[in-house]
Amino acid sequence: MKKNVLRVISLVLVAGMLFAFASCTQEIHVRFVDKDGNDVDISGLVGVVGNNTNTTPNNTPAPQEQTTAAPAPQEQTTAAPAPQEQTTAAPSQGETTTAAPSQETTTAAPAPSTGMPSTTAEITDFYKKAVDEIKAGNAGYTKKEWQNVDAVNIGGSAVNSAVTSVLGSFMTVEADAKEQISEKGSDDAKNRIAAWTLTDLSQVAKADCVKDGDNYKITIIMKDEDTPKKSGSVLGQVTGALLYWEDIENTLTSDSTVTAILKEFRDIHVIYKGYKIEAVMTPDGKFVSIDHTADVDILIGYAKILFFDIENKSGHMWNYCKFYNFVY
Repeated sequence: MKKNVLRVISLVLVAGMLFAFASCTQEIHVRFVDKDGNDVDISGLVGVVGNNTNTTPNNTPAPQEQTTAAPAPQEQTTAAPAPQEQTTAAPSQGETTTAAPSQETTTAAPAPSTGMPSTTAEITDFYKKAVDEIKAGNAGYTKKEWQNVDAVNIGGSAVNSAVTSVLGSFMTVEADAKEQISEKGSDDAKNRIAAWTLTDLSQVAKADCVKDGDNYKITIIMKDEDTPKKSGSVLGQVTGALLYWEDIENTLTSDSTVTAILKEFRDIHVIYKGYKIEAVMTPDGKFVSIDHTADVDILIGYAKILFFDIENKSGHMWNYCKFYNFVY
């Protein structure tokens, strides 16, 4: 799955080349391979681009309203992205990232012995203990994961629509997402769910717990994170469904499908906005279901596609991960 999503981001870059062809009569053949290893026919896409009369690129990124972070440069530049209101300053891509310092020395507090957890510390600890039970081999479950790219700002509307269609060849859509069944106590059950290792609770934007019939419904929303890195990522302490910068960079520089076209890039950002965890749990701390939802902006400051330059392009992606059918 992760390789497919990495190629989605890469193809957003590659799509800039197709927009450039709208005012060019050259014929260039590019071979794309889908997630199953089959060739992807992009002749229709090239036709759309070639017939597109809107040859003036839209140089304004189209992140959603809640995203205010501006793209920060990589090692070649020194400017850092502006933080969003609820977000601590995002690291520039060339630096070693460490988790933001805690605003208070808070450690998770135990859930109350009676009644529903209410504070951020109680709610996150209630969730953490249930995850630890699965890590210890005390439960099995079913997992399903899929993606959706719902916005591409590469060129005119016809080009954006065609590019979005091609991107679908590299993703797992909900209808095609396969159930991954993990038996109780199996290595799959232990590894497919991410441990909760976060102790700096200032990085939790919001935590709620409400009654849901006889159960509790817990919602945890994290603060935004700009282009997570494997070292020091806050979101990496609560989920395993992240695209780390090291993996993105490796795909952009090593994947033969991409490097045949992509010659240079900088200021690439993958911004996770309000990463959300929703869990239905029994009062004695067992999971009924867990939903992870990632709201992701893809910002492209600059890229050289063959001999064309593109600047200030963007896309938007959702990643969904569900756990259900828990067996204790």
